[in-house]
Parts: sequence; C-alpha cells; structure tokens
Amino acid sequence: MNPNGSESHSAHSRGAILGIWRLGKVIHQGEMAELAHAQPADALGSPRWDYIVRRGVGDNTIESLRQIQQFTACATEVLHPNLIAVLDASDSGESPFLVMPRLDALTMHDHLKQVPRKPLPVGLWLVRQVAQALEALHAKGWVHGDVKPLNVMVGATGHVTLIDLGFAERVHTSSKRLFRGTPEYTAPETLSDKMVALPASDIFSLGRILWQWLTRVETASDLLLSPVAELVERMISPQSHDRPTASDVARQLLRLEIESLGCHIEPEKRRRRAA
Repeated sequence: MNPNGSESHSAHSRGAILGIWRLGKVIHQGEMAELAHAQPADALGSPRWDYIVRRGVGDNTIESLRQIQQFTACATEVLHPNLIAVLDASDSGESPFLVMPRLDALTMHDHLKQVPRKPLPVGLWLVRQVAQALEALHAKGWVHGDVKPLNVMVGATGHVTLIDLGFAERVHTSSKRLFRGTPEYTAPETLSDKMVALPASDIFSLGRILWQWLTRVETASDLLLSPVAELVERMISPQSHDRPTASDVARQLLRLEIESLGCHIEPEKRRRRAA
C-alpha cells in the first residue's frame, strides 16, 4: 500500500514496461511522483530489483514534467559520491521518468530517532557529508531547494546520499512554482514573493538539521557542544548573506568532528595505568 492508501495505481504499475525497465513494487506515492522498484525489462523472473524509477503522476503534468527535467539536468551535471545519480531518463511520452540506483539505506529522519543515541562526532560526520554534496551542487550553480532529513539517505556503513532533486533550481533564478518545501527547514527568504534560488537557503536548511542532531546525540560537554551551536547560529541567520558557504560548513564540521573524536578514542584510565 502506498502512503495515500491507494492500491489501484500500484497494482497497475507493477510489471509494466517503461522504456527499457520493468516496474516492480511501488514504494512511495506522492502528489507529483511515484517511486517504484525496477529491473531491466529483459530480466523477467529475476529476484533482483536494483533500481528505482521515479515517474510523474497526478493532474499537474506540467509540474511533474518540470521536476523530472530539473532532477535529471542537475544530477547529470553534478556528479558527487554524496549526491544521488540518474542512470536513465525520458521526458517524452505520457509518462516522463528517471531511473536511480536503489540505495540500501535508511533516511536521516530514521537515524535521528534511533536509540541508543549516536555520539557527537557521528552526527557531525553525517551532516558533513550533506554539506559536501551541497558544496558540489553550489559550485556548479545549483540549489537543492528541499534539504531535510527525509531527503538524506544513510547507508549501513554511514555513507550519506542527498536525494530528491525535483526542486533543484539554477542559482538566482526566480521560481514560478508554488511553495512545496517543509516549513521546519525552510529559510525565511524562500517565503518572499520575489524569491530567487540562493545557496544560502540550503545552508539554512542544513543548519536546522545540524541543530536537530545537537538535541539527539549522546550527552557531551559544553566545551564540545558550544562551537557546534555557534556554527548552527550562523547557518540559520535570518540574513542570507551572513550564513557560511557549504565549503566553509564542510571544513568546520570536519574540524569539529576530529576535535570531538578525542573523548572516544582516548584509552580508558585503567588501561593507561596497566600500561
């Protein structure tokens, strides 16, 4: 069953051929897009479903098509280990689609809720990887536009992938779409009638995520938490020009990550005495 409780579209999609791909189980149904497992069309009978197809659905076909086109254009131009890749795409026909690798991962949203809580350096490491993806995007003139824990996948080894480029925009372009972001992570300037895509808006969203990690990690000393809190303050500044760049955030998080590792890698007192 998809999140909207509709079975009919899922049943209709399963087994369908789209381009060179065979569709499998629908794993997400949104207003504009459907995500389904996929395999090559000539792999009939194979138990492997190693790909994800995203295709436009719903009545607003123009917006669905725009998201597929923006997603594909951005992912094609910006290649980075921490950014989702597009393997195939088509914006022609009645059902535009794109194909991504299937990630063996949980969302950062899930990781934030996990018990026991993670140590501070782990939280910093995960957020730093998102900053690295944003650094690559911004360097190529793109803004992600919807940075939030649900759009960050964390693999079993801790590798982070920033996904969902459907709201990606060229830097300084004026968006004609209605606001569809997540209020909790949205920069104040994005609510303006004269909104333009700014890298600083992504930094604000990432700052909100970093703040969430500060409230969810294992107990740490003020000496370790204070510099992270100061970085958060700068990232969520009401004035976009006061926020650090993604490059600055990645560098500072790496430094804080290394500094906070000390309390986890020092030998226990009794071991030092035994030595």
